[in-house]
Amino acid sequence: MEAHPIALLMFLLGFVYFMTGMYLSSQPLPKKFAKKRDLRVAVLVAFRNEQNTLKECLDSLLQQNYACENYDVYMLDDRSTDASAEIALQYTGGSHPFQLISIVEEHHGLKGKMNAMSQALEKLDHDIILVTDADCIVPETWIQTYVDYFDKKTGMVGGLTLLSPIPGINISQSYKENLFGGIQALDWLFLQKVAALSSRAGRPISILGNNFGFRLEAYHQVGGFPAIGFTVTEDYALMRHIEQKTAWAIKHTLDINNAIFSYPVQSLSSFFWQRWRWLRGGRSMRMWGYFTALLSLMAKSLIIPAFLFTDYSLWAAGGIGLIIGIDYFLIKSELRIFHLSHLRPHFLLWQIFHISYSIVFALMSLLPFPVRWKGEKY
Repeated sequence: MEAHPIALLMFLLGFVYFMTGMYLSSQPLPKKFAKKRDLRVAVLVAFRNEQNTLKECLDSLLQQNYACENYDVYMLDDRSTDASAEIALQYTGGSHPFQLISIVEEHHGLKGKMNAMSQALEKLDHDIILVTDADCIVPETWIQTYVDYFDKKTGMVGGLTLLSPIPGINISQSYKENLFGGIQALDWLFLQKVAALSSRAGRPISILGNNFGFRLEAYHQVGGFPAIGFTVTEDYALMRHIEQKTAWAIKHTLDINNAIFSYPVQSLSSFFWQRWRWLRGGRSMRMWGYFTALLSLMAKSLIIPAFLFTDYSLWAAGGIGLIIGIDYFLIKSELRIFHLSHLRPHFLLWQIFHISYSIVFALMSLLPFPVRWKGEKY
């Protein structure tokens, strides 16, 4: 019996998808710099109306095992209207160098977090800048681990952000992970694994703005955020400029010692605006990014037609098996290393969710929707 064209296409796309995943997984791990150094580090925490999570974030930065005289924490209040600034003020004046900077206006046409960071960076002379968000909690090894990855050739390092609690990170006792949070945790883990492996292959495609660091020298070499111009994904824009305009190397780590926890969004509408912001900000990504995204979209979009129209063909089943198998293979080791095995039962539900929203956003990318984030419209 002749194979159905959809079944053959399903197998072909599944095979290419599988081989792409195997190519990425073969890339070597980024290396740490063996010799311990006392680099001066500045931590930036920009916030707007984050009174419910800011204290946990700042407490985790108080507990670092990096020498307190070698790091400063700059809390950037971007015109909060809740009690966030009052909470931040409580951390100033102690033995740890925490400073509160109030952002009252926009400079150089920049907005939001990019504007806040730009104004803070104008005042700094540290070796390394680390960035996290007010709804994140970092482990005590966070700063030291980042410093270890900055060898003499490295200008930017990205870390892993997890949406499920891991050992070494103390979160609110009231937080209970639900099904939607677990599915998001798998989604973030998968996307970041692909990004990290792409970076190892010399093709960085993204970096998360709530867990990354860069050399201040590299930032100034590209002219800083004023020269880059406003974008809703300032982390990605800075990464691309450092990659394209300097000789600095970029590393993307999957290290439990600089992995952080961030609270997942609680509603589909918040998830939509978060991913829409990513999509709009990432339109200038490299061709490798478009290739991996389109390959994933095409391969996974064909799964439903393959089920409906191919009478359970072995060719179609083989293609689907290759896709689901390599997806699981890519995150299997991280589920074990980061103690996230409890997320395994959500894997098939995550696959359905991932396929569904990928199709929706692919269709919506043709529409001129604005970006809404942190109460602002861009």
